[in-house]
Amino acid sequence: MKSIKRSVDIRQLEEGMILAETIFDIDGKVLFNEGLRLNQKRIVRIQKLDIKQCLVEDREAQPVHKNVVKESASLFEKKAAYRKSVILNETRQEATLVVEDLLSKVLDGNSLKADRIKKIVGKIIDVILMDDRVVLNLSNLSAIDDYLLSHSVNVCVLSLITGIYYGLTQNKLMQLGTGALIHDIGKMLIPQDIYHKPEKLTEEEYEIMKNHTVYGHKILSGNLNLENDTANIALWHHERVDGLGYPHGLNRHEIPIFAKIVAIADVFDAMTSDRIYCKRIDYYQGVYYLIEHADTQFDTDIIKKFIIMIGYYPIGLYVKLNTGDIGQVMTKNKLCPVVRVTQDANGERLASYYEIDLYKNPSISIIDINIDEFKIRKASK
Repeated sequence: MKSIKRSVDIRQLEEGMILAETIFDIDGKVLFNEGLRLNQKRIVRIQKLDIKQCLVEDREAQPVHKNVVKESASLFEKKAAYRKSVILNETRQEATLVVEDLLSKVLDGNSLKADRIKKIVGKIIDVILMDDRVVLNLSNLSAIDDYLLSHSVNVCVLSLITGIYYGLTQNKLMQLGTGALIHDIGKMLIPQDIYHKPEKLTEEEYEIMKNHTVYGHKILSGNLNLENDTANIALWHHERVDGLGYPHGLNRHEIPIFAKIVAIADVFDAMTSDRIYCKRIDYYQGVYYLIEHADTQFDTDIIKKFIIMIGYYPIGLYVKLNTGDIGQVMTKNKLCPVVRVTQDANGERLASYYEIDLYKNPSISIIDINIDEFKIRKASK
């Protein structure tokens, strides 16, 4: 296969282009390696850098039998995915040890340092930026026995890939990931008979449990001396956009974006994990819950990005494709469902619908979802 390198204005970057140079962030750290295929999220991140052009690679394929190419590509992707999943799992296991050590120090009253937390968050970010598809197998996020440790790492990973989708800078991702990883650290100061109670808490016990947000904030801002944006994740991840959350009853305009992101990741992972007092629900049910509570408990725009990121689309959900066409999800195929297209890119309703299988058409993807329409249709049934 021949390859030709050419310089491209970053405003002209397109999905599918292959980087012919390594891209560094403003701190001089590797952001994207040479040879990486660009998607929309990566393009957005590059366009936020202080550069005007970058090198891309045009590859001219030699005549090869179509089936051989398909099989070779499939084998390569499977091997690459396996290597990346091993790297992610190793990083997650390392993260659990770091969190476990920090939690034990909280219990023992020992001095705390943030260096190891930030280092492991940096590693998680690097793995996700390598290829965010590796974390989309959510079953990989349930491999740790201890719920609090598992939940802490899961919330960190889910929050970070949502933040990356938003195009957050490396520094902002570090702040988000650090706060997400130890958002529940205040639970170590809750009486253990309440924290580990297998039945539903009484009202009095629940009020005591709610204090973990305040305790956590004190640890992050005081003992660990972390930035306010990071410490406020522990304080406000139970706030809700309707103003009915705790501890301060903030409304949608008062809750910072970090706390809004972690709130969604926190609830989704909690509901789809086995807990001491509650069996898990499946991922589609978790998505249904988020949709049902969009604009009341959770920020609707973040929910949209979260669902697109994890790729679990409920049947009947209205989606917009990168072609501009609009339709309904007809199957539960993760990431690549069958979509029944009913409107064209101009919003005109088609005389007759047609269905497209996104698995068989990898160049077509979902870029937006219509939560309001989905809720209206469900309510009318």
